[in-house]
Amino acid sequence: MLSIRNVSRAAVLALAMGVVVPASAQEITQSHIDAALDALRASPASRSDDDLLPAVAEQVKSQLILMRPDLHSQISATVDTVVLALVPRRNDLDNDVARVWAKGFTEDELVTIATFYESPAGQKFNRIGPTVISDAFQVAENWAKRVREELLEKTREALKQEGVEF
Repeated sequence: MLSIRNVSRAAVLALAMGVVVPASAQEITQSHIDAALDALRASPASRSDDDLLPAVAEQVKSQLILMRPDLHSQISATVDTVVLALVPRRNDLDNDVARVWAKGFTEDELVTIATFYESPAGQKFNRIGPTVISDAFQVAENWAKRVREELLEKTREALKQEGVEF
């Protein structure tokens, strides 16, 4: 079951990373895609994508080694060689993600987002934003716990006055 913390964390993270539901269908021009790429590259959003190809390589290694553990070294070396040839495919991912951003934001909004992330405040947000967001979630979680306990106690008291015992 999803906790309030996880749902809230996902919502704030999505907003912080610039993921939105498209407001309307709009034509996406090359300059719009370029603005999306600039915003994406300036934001912290694409940094997690840097780990995708190495993670996929490790999954393939594990899968093949499970089938042929006797070839562990050869499989590892071969996957490492083959994955290097796939590095240019990262541009495909960036372009696909840029299209998602372009569907969610106007070109002007994307320019504004890129400008923010390139500003001193945006660079600071890139550095400490995850910590601030994590700390804010912890504060919210602690607040919810305190309010829940208070609500439970006050509800029990009110029910007790109505003759209901727990």
